[in-house]
Amino acid sequence: MGQSDSKKKLGRFELRVSEDAQDVAYLRLPSHPGETCKMSKSIRLAELMGSYTGPDVVFDFDQDGVLVGIEILA
Repeated sequence: MGQSDSKKKLGRFELRVSEDAQDVAYLRLPSHPGETCKMSKSIRLAELMGSYTGPDVVFDFDQDGVLVGIEILA
């Protein structure tokens, strides 16, 4: 997928807070393609910063390596 193709799919920021667990939120980035998105890779912030001690933060990437969402577990 080329750069111009990904720009066509841009949406908006959307924050979803879990109804079951109020301490879980997901931020969909404008690059998120929607419900059919298949995450290719998820990376925890703690993996990037060994000394990180805050809430569990997970970065979700699509099959093209584009960051599409961020999950926060407080």
